[in-house]
Amino acid sequence: MTNPFDCIANDSARYFAHRGINCMTQLGPFTINGYVELPERHPWLDFPDTLELHPDIEVHGGITYHEGRVIGFDTNHLGDGHHPGAEHACLTGDSLNILGGIPHVWTWEEVETETRRLADQVKDTTNE
Repeated sequence: MTNPFDCIANDSARYFAHRGINCMTQLGPFTINGYVELPERHPWLDFPDTLELHPDIEVHGGITYHEGRVIGFDTNHLGDGHHPGAEHACLTGDSLNILGGIPHVWTWEEVETETRRLADQVKDTTNE
């Protein structure tokens, strides 16, 4: 069986399954990202527009990756900070975001929880 995440996985990838849905988190260039594999014939695959615009998918920052049956999100949005372990994280020492506040740096555990929440939505959405 092939790994559905092979085309995007890097050496930081962490794999798990939640409610039978294949999941992965990994460190991107700036932040940690989360991904799930949609089951074959999942109704979201029939959405007439891009999944990034799907009104029923609720995940931090919305869907920012969709290739084949793999969808994902990142934690690099307004109010988010760069993960200190990321290759291109801001290393200037300035930890303020553009709003003047301290940005939230997502932890591995938080991204896994958000990925599991996305997997719950995948599992709870059926063709019925």
